[in-house]
Order: sequence, then structure tokens, then C-alpha cells
Amino acid sequence: MYNADLNAFYDQYINSEFSAENSFSGHFDFLLWENLQKDASACGRYQRKPFYKIALLRGEAIYYSGNQQIRISGNTIVFTDPMIRFSFETIDESFDGKYCVCSESFLRGTSKLSLSNWPVFRDRNIYVQSLSNEQYTELLRIFNEIEDEYKSDYLFKEELIRNRVFDMIHYTQKLNKKLLEFIQIQEESLEDRFFKILHNAFFNISKEMPLEDKSPAYFAGLLFTSVDQLNKVIKRVTGKTTQGLIHERIIEEANVLLKHTNYTVKEIAWSLHFQETSHFQNFYKKQTNCTPLEYRES
Repeated sequence: MYNADLNAFYDQYINSEFSAENSFSGHFDFLLWENLQKDASACGRYQRKPFYKIALLRGEAIYYSGNQQIRISGNTIVFTDPMIRFSFETIDESFDGKYCVCSESFLRGTSKLSLSNWPVFRDRNIYVQSLSNEQYTELLRIFNEIEDEYKSDYLFKEELIRNRVFDMIHYTQKLNKKLLEFIQIQEESLEDRFFKILHNAFFNISKEMPLEDKSPAYFAGLLFTSVDQLNKVIKRVTGKTTQGLIHERIIEEANVLLKHTNYTVKEIAWSLHFQETSHFQNFYKKQTNCTPLEYRES
């Protein structure tokens, strides 16, 4: 997802400016139907939205996607992903909606889930589920918890919000048994295996158990593939290079060690497979625009 795409969306729809400044691992926002009417005609434009969206709706409306017209009425939850082109219209004056919008990197978090395997996001189709009043009330409760946490100053609210989002996904998927009947267990993809070994490589990093290697060639070797092939797959799925993702993970771990241990900068550099402390300091400054000690003292 690119900030330019998000800016364009917020310019079209939202009565407030988009800010990319947050401490989350990806974009997340909580929106209400009244927030989405800056330009009343924008919903009717056939286009992709630059995020995954979960919409809890009440009222009558129509989604248009490809040759489909999907009519909704009453209580409904809707899931869309960034690859779906669609438009939306309603003439229901009492229509109401609450929306969670988030990037793939936010949904993945540190677990690096394969989102395409989740039934509500499978096959690049709009997923629509009608809800009873009881089901709507339960999902509304979760939405309201997400809104409250989003506005809070709780240090770990990103993880809490992500958990609540997946509570909604699981709750919805369990409502439709047919949705789960046709799931085929697919062989783990190269990118899934990469994210798994990347996570394992940084598990319990310490002075006593430093990172073994941080080169793309090292990870490609563990996957029995070439650096070029790994890069090609990772670039297609994430828009980033293998090295870029490794660097992001190094910074993430460095920040944990800086904030939550009494390790010296030299010890952190060693833990993250930097032979020279100066190399780590230069790398950190280039990636974050501040020094390790500046981050620790902030």
C-alpha cells in the first residue's frame, strides 16, 4: 500500500486529513458512515480501495463488482480486500455503518499470515454475511471495543486491536459452515515459509543467542531457493525486497532491545549480527533517522 493511494482515498471520502504518522506496523483506521460522505458521488465510482475493509452495516444498499449486483438489507457484515474493484450506493436515509480499514502489513503483524487463505478474503470477491439482531449486537460490541482502544493511549493497543479484528473474522466465518467446507489445505507458499523462518530467526535474540545471519542469501539457502527467486516472490506479494523486510525486522528487534533491556549499544549490535558497533549505529540511523541512544531516551 502506498501513502499516495491512501491520501487519494482520504481526499475523496474523509472529512479529515490522512496522517501516516503512527506507531503501528501498518495503516489502521476506524471510520463511521458519516465520515465517508465528503464527496457523495465517490462511493459510486468503480475502483479499488487501498486497504482491507470490514464494514458492519445496517440498512439497504447495493455493491457493484464486475457483473455482480450484491444487495444488502438489514444487518450485514462485509469484507473486501485491496484487489477488488467495486462501487457502492444507497438511498436509505437511515443507513448506518462502522468500518475498520487496514493494510496487509497491519493484519499480518508479526505472524506474517497468508491472508488469501482466510475464507472471507478468498478469491478476491466481496464477502457479504447477513446477521440476526443478536449477531449484529455481538459484532457491534467488538467494533465499539476497537474504537475505544483506537482512541486510547494504551502502549500495546495495536496488538489488542488486531486481535479484535480477528475476533470479528473468526466470528463471521463460524456463522457460515459452507464457507469452510470448500477450503483446501494448500501447500505452504514460499513467502509463507520465508516469513516463518524470519520470525523464528529473531525468536529470543540475546547476547547469548545472537542472530545467526541477516543476509538474503542465508534465508534463501534455508528455503532451498535462489535469492533472485525469493526476491521475485516477496516483491510480488509485499511490494518490498527480501533485504528490506529483513532490515525492518532488525529495526523492530533493535527497538525492543533498546527499550526493554539494559543491553549496551555494542551488545545489541552483537546480538543482531553486526561485527562493528559503528556499522549498527550507521544502519540504525539510516533506517530511522535517529541514533539508537536517541530512540532509547525518547
